[in-house]
Amino acid sequence: MGKNMALRTVCIVLFLLCASTLAAQEGTMSFSIGIVPLDARLDTLTEMVGNVAERYGSQIFLDEDEKTLLLDQWEKEAQAQRNSELGKVYASHDQEKLQQVLDAEQPAPPLDFDFLPVTYHHAQFDQDLANALEASDDALAWFCSKNTYDALLLLASEELAGFQRIRIQYYHPKLAEKKTLTDSLVQNSYFQPLEEPLEKALFALASKGNLGIVTLEDIPPGLAVSIDGKPTELLDTTLILSPGPHILGLNAPGYQPVEMEIVSKADVIQPFQFSFEEVTFPSLVVHSETAKVNWFLDGKPLGEHLSISLSDPSYPMVFTLSGEGFTQRVVHLDSPPYKELTVALNAKELAYPSLRDDAQKDFYKRLRNTILWFGTYIGCTVLSQMYATENPLWQVGLVGTSSLALVSSIAMAADFLSYESMAGAGI
Repeated sequence: MGKNMALRTVCIVLFLLCASTLAAQEGTMSFSIGIVPLDARLDTLTEMVGNVAERYGSQIFLDEDEKTLLLDQWEKEAQAQRNSELGKVYASHDQEKLQQVLDAEQPAPPLDFDFLPVTYHHAQFDQDLANALEASDDALAWFCSKNTYDALLLLASEELAGFQRIRIQYYHPKLAEKKTLTDSLVQNSYFQPLEEPLEKALFALASKGNLGIVTLEDIPPGLAVSIDGKPTELLDTTLILSPGPHILGLNAPGYQPVEMEIVSKADVIQPFQFSFEEVTFPSLVVHSETAKVNWFLDGKPLGEHLSISLSDPSYPMVFTLSGEGFTQRVVHLDSPPYKELTVALNAKELAYPSLRDDAQKDFYKRLRNTILWFGTYIGCTVLSQMYATENPLWQVGLVGTSSLALVSSIAMAADFLSYESMAGAGI
């Protein structure tokens, strides 16, 4: 009984005196904005505003008032989390676990942050809520607090002389009044003309003079971008840069690289047009070393030829060569070769181990026969040079050995030619 009473006393003291805060780990803070339609006819506009906001307001730079408000909210949430944790431990009557929670090191709140990632939340339209939010700033503050929103984007509409007046306003509890981002007239709920001014207004609101945007128009496929010599990811067609001059490098397959200086302006979205000069390569000739073959370039047939010539090649390219009695050959060229290209095909028999073994055995038989022919040639040549005029068969032997020497030399030449064809086939 005494142990339970002591444990209860410790928990009550902690609940009352816990002024220090624990919260999520540093870096988990984010800025939350609710998108609230105040008219039932604004579903399409709400979707458009969400898309624009996520693209041009994905992070927000904070002033001192916004930092103070966020830290206050952070501390309240941290204290609520700590109290909830202590309550669960107390309910379990586990004194050892309670001591572990009490001894746990408390992370300090994040004090040094200039910008935060932004999350956007679409609120469902409710007429009573819309009336309250339009009538009272207290209702706006209550709505932010209830949903843990840091700010709101309010979408309002009213009929005006046959037009629809659309106002998009930004509300923050620390602002003296709502900030109007766009106030325009549209017809027939055609909201597309509002997109560009909303992009500029939202980006200026989020950047607060710390960033500028350059959009690249008519970009070729595979474009690689570098800023001041460092590779940079291109988000859609948008580059987010710090204000001031930058060296922009552009590189695309098939085009000459482009490098130039651009100037990013704070809070401004500026389109940037550029032109690429196509890379021209010298003509290319590719020979078949084996025989006439069927040629394919990037899968397209070019016919049966000993060689092909391309007057205006582009890289990378893929050649495929196929011929009767030969295995198919695929050649990849990522850049121009230094000279004319010659491609050899292997005999199809080499694709099967048993046929390859037979071909190699045949080679050794031919080699043995060549050696025998060479010995015969040497012997017959020597014998044909011997003189024995007293022997009546000498002239007959002279003619016979000379003939054998001639035949053996022809046989050796034929064997050497067969070796060359085998070497070309890869045996």
